[in-house]
Amino acid sequence: MQKEQLASCWLAYVEVKGPYGDNYQPALETLFLWAGKHGLSGGQCIFVYMDDVETTPPQDCRTRVGLSVPEGTHVEGSIETMFLPGGDYATLRKMITDSSQYPQYWQQLQQEIAETGDYQFDVERPCFELYHSVDEENDICDTSICIAVK
Repeated sequence: MQKEQLASCWLAYVEVKGPYGDNYQPALETLFLWAGKHGLSGGQCIFVYMDDVETTPPQDCRTRVGLSVPEGTHVEGSIETMFLPGGDYATLRKMITDSSQYPQYWQQLQQEIAETGDYQFDVERPCFELYHSVDEENDICDTSICIAVK
């Protein structure tokens, strides 16, 4: 775990409702098709988790499958924009080789934050996965799990 000061950014996103991890591929395809048509496919891919899995039924959990874009980017259809606030985040960077690894790394980071006693969870800002790179051919994602702290 590291503590990092992350910059704020704007995201174009497609929202997916349902259990975390389900039905992301159609949202990614929609987002990247739109981004490609508008010359924006070079942004950073970020999945923002809007609901607490401990208190929200799985079918009501919302994920914003996003791509960083310049402020003021015009969107249409199922694409929306949001401001992702920066600030202090506890991060855990991993090479993900199977989607089943995500929950264990989220739990690991939450446990490490709780055990240090140095940080408090900042529930005013969302947590997210930041994708540094994706090797689709080998199904490997260089991913940082980011939890807002204060």
